[in-house]
Amino acid sequence: MRAGEMLEAGAAEHAARMDLPTEEDRRRERTRVTDIAQTLLSGGLTIRQAAESLMVKTFTLKAWLKEAGIQISPAAPVVAESSKSSGGVGSGERHPVSVLNELTQQGRIEAVTWTVESTGPSHAPAFTASAATHLLATNTPVRGQGSGASKAAARSAAAAVLLTGLDTA
Repeated sequence: MRAGEMLEAGAAEHAARMDLPTEEDRRRERTRVTDIAQTLLSGGLTIRQAAESLMVKTFTLKAWLKEAGIQISPAAPVVAESSKSSGGVGSGERHPVSVLNELTQQGRIEAVTWTVESTGPSHAPAFTASAATHLLATNTPVRGQGSGASKAAARSAAAAVLLTGLDTA
């Protein structure tokens, strides 16, 4: 058995004994976080806002996105191709909640209903926001959920997910 294989086997044994996530679990979680971050960034959030809503350090999120081969430009937010090419309902340069409010005023979507819940200790709460609406043209229900360190960050994350859902509806 090679040294690297022995280390991996030892790490796996230790993780099982201590009930810790395995290396595969950690890779899966990193992939999940980068996928969600990409959605949030395409919805108009900054790296910092996305990191806050995912409860990850900004530096860590940047490193994970770089490892995944996702280009991040500090001058302009990342915008998903579907939003750019189809003239989608989302805007990569404006706040997602503002975009939802504009869509409501334009009569494209029903008024958004929001719920925000708080968990954790009072000195370090975590917020989860849910947003729901209907696309008026097709009466298609669309929902989004996001979390963050503040109510505003959670609402922004939920709005970004909702906008992505509107683009695909």
